[in-house]
Amino acid sequence: MVKSIGVDKVLIAVIVMLTLFGIIMVHNSTSILAKEKFGDSFYYLKRQIGWLIIGSLILVFITSLKKPFYLERNFVFFSMFAAITGLVAVFFTGKINNSFRWIKFGDLTIQPSEFAKIAVILYLSFMLSRKKTDVNDLKKLFFILIPVIIIEILILREPDIGTFALILIISVVILFVAGLKFRYLLASAIFMLPSFVLILKYNPEKMGRIFAFLNPEAYSSTYGFQALQSIYAIGSGGIFGQGLGNSVQKLYFLPYAYSDFIFAVIGEEAGLIGSFLVVCMFSLFLVRGLNIAKLSGNRYTYLFVTGLTFLIVFQAMINISVTIGIFPTKGIPLPFISNGGSSLISSLLIGGLILNISRHRKTVLLND
Repeated sequence: MVKSIGVDKVLIAVIVMLTLFGIIMVHNSTSILAKEKFGDSFYYLKRQIGWLIIGSLILVFITSLKKPFYLERNFVFFSMFAAITGLVAVFFTGKINNSFRWIKFGDLTIQPSEFAKIAVILYLSFMLSRKKTDVNDLKKLFFILIPVIIIEILILREPDIGTFALILIISVVILFVAGLKFRYLLASAIFMLPSFVLILKYNPEKMGRIFAFLNPEAYSSTYGFQALQSIYAIGSGGIFGQGLGNSVQKLYFLPYAYSDFIFAVIGEEAGLIGSFLVVCMFSLFLVRGLNIAKLSGNRYTYLFVTGLTFLIVFQAMINISVTIGIFPTKGIPLPFISNGGSSLISSLLIGGLILNISRHRKTVLLND
């Protein structure tokens, strides 16, 4: 007998806990800054709650879909077209923090690359799941990858090397899961290595971050400042932390404590125990996501959910690795937790897509 498993309740719980904890930490890390800058301690909190409401509505809508229209061919190609259009549009709306990453709508900003990552995963999953597609036919594979290459070039042009590397890693994961032979992946890595060196060589800021990662003390007043302050914050938290709201490093010592380095504030305020629980939540997200992929019923959704799951987990891994000093600074937010509308909405969108596919899982029950 075939029975529907239903929506993965454990994954729902994980998403809810990460998101609510994120709201708490955003307020803890921004209240003083918001009071001084805007005269309202709850300024960032209110904005984040607004984004949370929008993202939650999207999550509920996507999860409740009886027919997953997002898997249809026309929507797949539309999503890639929209992603490329958004990444082109950023170059016409002015720089923010010395890069073209956002589209501005008055006081609001949207970061198209956050949603381009999802579009790439959807596109690759669709193209590599077709019966006529042989992933090891390198000529056909090259033409399949052309839209992804265009997106990567645009993101590199912003510049946003962190997102560029993340999309590259996720694409490799999907290609590997789809059956691409390891020797092709290895040859591609060897071929692309000089390109990475050239990218870093002609980008002094990124090169400085690499040097600061290797020797942060020598760059303590420039490129290594954030990394060192982050390590100080986590180290001062000890096992049990300083207590929620009691972070010292957020008081203008740690830049972007509410976004890219929010895990450092978690470590300082919630200590080793709180940090470990956050890591456990993302580990559980990985386990449940891969389980949903395995039971999703077809190659297309298997590749899609696998890609989405690794996207969330890799982002978390990179973000946490940066804050504890084992990875160069990349500007990648912590999913569900970091302040920022685009990051939160894209994370909840990913959660909704995975939950919707989990809703359509079926299992075969054998009678005794």
